[in-house]
Amino acid sequence: MFITRAAAIALLGTIALSSASVAAEIKFGIGVAEGDYPEYNAVVRFKEYVEFKTNGEITVRLFPGNQLGGEREMLEQVQQGSLELTLPADGAMAGFYPPMQVWSVPYLFESAPIAWEVMNGPFGDAMRQDILEETGMRALAFSQNGFRSFTNNVRPIVDPDDMAGLKIRTMESPVYMEMVKALGATAVPISGAEVVMALRQGVVDGQENPPAVVYSGGHGEVQQYYTLNEHTFGLHVIVANNDWFEALSPGHQQIIQDAAELAALTENLEKTEGDWLYSRRLQEELGMEIHVSSPEEKAAFRDVVQAPVLQFIRGNVGDELVDELLAEVEAVKARMYGAQ
Repeated sequence: MFITRAAAIALLGTIALSSASVAAEIKFGIGVAEGDYPEYNAVVRFKEYVEFKTNGEITVRLFPGNQLGGEREMLEQVQQGSLELTLPADGAMAGFYPPMQVWSVPYLFESAPIAWEVMNGPFGDAMRQDILEETGMRALAFSQNGFRSFTNNVRPIVDPDDMAGLKIRTMESPVYMEMVKALGATAVPISGAEVVMALRQGVVDGQENPPAVVYSGGHGEVQQYYTLNEHTFGLHVIVANNDWFEALSPGHQQIIQDAAELAALTENLEKTEGDWLYSRRLQEELGMEIHVSSPEEKAAFRDVVQAPVLQFIRGNVGDELVDELLAEVEAVKARMYGAQ
């Protein structure tokens, strides 16, 4: 059977059109399981936005629940190029980019809106650029992992003395370990995937996380007391493989960046709302005893813990970075609230 030249050209055109219409699939790995949780809802928003705005030319496949490994393993995969996107917490990110520790100053932010302004302002932009230069990974956006607070099975924590002698699980971050030590407790670094088992078996007495994480991670099922002292503000970072990102067309790069900003906004709002929604669930569904620290109680914690941890952080990341962040926080407060 012979094919005319015109028919051959038409056939080749059809083949080319079919090839061009095949969607490029990208993988997004996260630690949180599938469900109505801020992190998962954020990456679903990312997926839906990208697929809608690219007319299906890019599809996003989500891998929730540590299917691809823990946060460290997923960061390694992004760095190596076998995974396009992941959402690590600041503690895991600090293992690849030590200056990330600067965000862990205890009682740095008085409210979530202050933190959002700093994350999205000049300081946050400069750090995202530095992450790219130092790690080769592209930090698309910072988002709110939430204010971290203590749970435990021994006693209610109302003042700093109540921390004495407790064994507290922390992320594998020297800053968090130093903070727990400054409060008179013993810090035990354990990976996120092993926390519930460690709590159940009594390897540690407690841990520290925001309410949404305590609920979604199952910590509330094995913990009795929860004190919302909000000692540190935890961040997430939407991290992309830079070679993959730079290979995208400019239009698709913009869509990916916009989707990351949308995901960050989603998590910021849901994590803030989750402070009361998930605390109520933990109390009503799981019987946890919840204590919301007053400003005076927070001040007592701050007086004990901020100075030694700030000194430790300065030793790790340098005075200049710490001073820049502290100055930015004060500038944001002045813009938002005027002269105090």
